[in-house]
Amino acid sequence: MGRHAKELPTEQADTCIVEFAATLRALREQAGNPTLAEMASRAGISTASLSKAAGGYEMPSWRVTEAYVESCGQDPKSWRKRWEIARRETRPREFTADESVESLNLNPEQRRRASWPRTWERWDRTGMILPSHRAETTLDLRLALQSLRTYRSFSLRQLASLMPYSHSTVAAVLSGARPVSAFFLRSYLQACGVNSYGEVLQWMDLLRTSDPSETSSAGSVLRSTLRDNGGHTTTDGWKPRLPISSQIDRLKKLSLRQRSEHLRKWLLGELETKDRNAIYRRLEKLYGINAVDLHLFEREEWSLTLDQLNKVAREAKRHGFKDIDPVVELG
Repeated sequence: MGRHAKELPTEQADTCIVEFAATLRALREQAGNPTLAEMASRAGISTASLSKAAGGYEMPSWRVTEAYVESCGQDPKSWRKRWEIARRETRPREFTADESVESLNLNPEQRRRASWPRTWERWDRTGMILPSHRAETTLDLRLALQSLRTYRSFSLRQLASLMPYSHSTVAAVLSGARPVSAFFLRSYLQACGVNSYGEVLQWMDLLRTSDPSETSSAGSVLRSTLRDNGGHTTTDGWKPRLPISSQIDRLKKLSLRQRSEHLRKWLLGELETKDRNAIYRRLEKLYGINAVDLHLFEREEWSLTLDQLNKVAREAKRHGFKDIDPVVELG
């Protein structure tokens, strides 16, 4: 049994943070009140981080929250929305919009930002992450993407870690310094957990309306999305699992897992980030392999089939890299 935790703060503390900490403590109690050391061993995170998460003084990151919930034997997927709501409530007001300012004194961009909380309420209520039906310009699209990042509580670096783009590129697109492409939009949406065909369709429609030059690419992305979803929509996308490929029968001496581990170590150990991202973008364009999936593969949260492993190795060799898993068969 874990030792008795300190009382939750009652003064000079954010009520929302205290309430979230209380739910974490209740979860730990339901799990039999394991010690922090036991939880840390299961979650692979420090006892100090776990203790601080339930301390009630500051809002924990999603990574720490996820580890806390998993260490208590629960599925963190059901906690994601709860954490997002609490995280939004604890942000400084200026992070989103100052609603005390008279709307007549706001420029168009400030007025759109002021509407974000109502958009988040709609997303929470419907479970569908869709842009406003009134959105039709590049400014509308850009601000909708900014709103989605705020809704998901991602920093630019966290987003970039799930996308085949640097955080500076993501920042440039969101600020309007670079255009939004169909492939960028798809990677951005999937990094934010927007995976269903119906959701992606409406975002791509907004892109086509705001930038007709992206019509063809948007259509290609939609066909790929429909194919990835098996011809139907799905809304479960934070940690998807692929079925074991039937091609596993072709493996002889080394298992698919061993080959995956070898390729993963090679990608992370031998390639610079810019080279790896360039390969991922080409794989997405040529073969429809989602670049977000490849980044999740790096983190061991996604499985690649043998055919996909072959294509990654083949593309890397085309870029001039030789020391790749020799046992991955081409063809």
